[in-house]
Amino acid sequence: MTLILKEDWIRMKKVLALLLAIGLMLGLSPALAEGKVFSFGGAMDDMDLIDVHKATSSGVLQGGIMVCEPLLALQPDGTLKPQLLAEMPTVSEDGKVFTCKLREDVYFHDGTQLTSKDVYFTLHRIFDPATANVNAWLCDMILGGQDMLDGKATELAGVTIQDDFNFTIELDYPYAPFNYILSCPQMLIYPQDACTAAGDTWGIDSFVGTGPFVFDTFVAKDSLHLVANENYYEGRPQIDEVYLYNLDRGTALMEFEAGSLDLVNMDPTYVKGYQEGEFAKNLVMSDLRGIIALNLNVAMPPLDNVKVREAVAHAVDQKAIVDSYLQGNGTAANSLITPSVAGYTDRPSFYNPEKAKALLAEAGYPDGIKLVNYVSETSSIAGIPVVLQEQLKASGIELEVNRVDSATYVSMRKEGSVQCPLLTWYADMPDPDNFTYTFFQSGNSKFFSSNWNDSLTDELLAKGRAMPAGEERTEVYKQIDQRLVAEEFVTVPLYNPVTYYLKSDKVEGIFFDGSMFHLDDAFFVE
Repeated sequence: MTLILKEDWIRMKKVLALLLAIGLMLGLSPALAEGKVFSFGGAMDDMDLIDVHKATSSGVLQGGIMVCEPLLALQPDGTLKPQLLAEMPTVSEDGKVFTCKLREDVYFHDGTQLTSKDVYFTLHRIFDPATANVNAWLCDMILGGQDMLDGKATELAGVTIQDDFNFTIELDYPYAPFNYILSCPQMLIYPQDACTAAGDTWGIDSFVGTGPFVFDTFVAKDSLHLVANENYYEGRPQIDEVYLYNLDRGTALMEFEAGSLDLVNMDPTYVKGYQEGEFAKNLVMSDLRGIIALNLNVAMPPLDNVKVREAVAHAVDQKAIVDSYLQGNGTAANSLITPSVAGYTDRPSFYNPEKAKALLAEAGYPDGIKLVNYVSETSSIAGIPVVLQEQLKASGIELEVNRVDSATYVSMRKEGSVQCPLLTWYADMPDPDNFTYTFFQSGNSKFFSSNWNDSLTDELLAKGRAMPAGEERTEVYKQIDQRLVAEEFVTVPLYNPVTYYLKSDKVEGIFFDGSMFHLDDAFFVE
């Protein structure tokens, strides 16, 4: 498998710029038209649709949040504010009932008014098995949600409508960060009438929301075109049109340099070539509340042996990955939970190749083992398995690396059949539950190819979910992290990522929340 290294890319830029001017730039010609048109490009080949119930990828969620909105919104300072709600929910003394009041001045793009029935419809759709929602785990603490997923109920017991603008959401158990759940991009509110009428074309040919931009056209895996919502309840956005393009990283960078894109996500391995020179002023670095880790599929031998999994943990040099491959663009990680989130454990590195060899011998593999990795060829971390391949070799572990198209990879991972999948996670909310329950609760583990079905882990996860924020809850998540990372070695944390993007100096007011770009307040500098 041949990798294009950053040095090669830098040498190729001048040659490819001519091709860009002649050919590629023509492909983005709509974004060069008159008006305040914002163009955003990046690798989003999972963008088969923009229904946030059907995908976990950032490309889908990015398109979704510009058209639709959640009940609450995350602010730049990390606090929450009402979005579609008129005020923050009031919470019952037992922490289980959230009483909500909608704004009465919000209308969907088709002219229908937002009401409580649309909220009920959306939450019901999340749990309806017919939806095949891949994100239902995020809010499965809502009373009756799991019963719907299990086919035991057809109505959602936990949502009660009082009138057009007032409703309650009841939980199975207290869940301290539930307000953050209501702000997640997977929780966008859909209009009952338009979504029902669209059927299977929802998120492809039709997508109606309340947000600052209105759906115009969408071409799967290619582009999304939006126009300003002239009647937006918070005021018409200053940008007239938005184009979102799925482009490979090299092409996106060339398009930015040519002036045909205003915003580009960057692969950290390309950053060095932009830290000096013409575009240095456009380079923006942002910390991410995320984790990159190597999950170890306990259902696939020899990883069913805990000593083998421990050996893998001792064979990985996180610091070298950050210092050499990432050129310092990240922080070596030895905890599944990130440093800014409760439950984080600052433990020393396990890296010790000789101990890894000894553990393999103890496990019955004195001559080493072979493991197999699959990774999406367009993933921003597609080069990491090759780095791991070299590191593991020193401990007698052969890692076969296979690059496949994104659809194939996601399908294999969902089936639980990837032996050593890379976990790439940018938190939906600043809570340890989002880093643990999401991947290692028994009902979720197959989807992420860890297949970790452990009663003690499940018990601790359930306990942590039901506890109020505080030291006792933090200690529970430290126990969970210890079990997963340092006792059972189900996952090997690699690094906490940072992200870089190039932003045109013609545009200001963009808010990046750690995973999504928000253009509500963006404007072009005159």
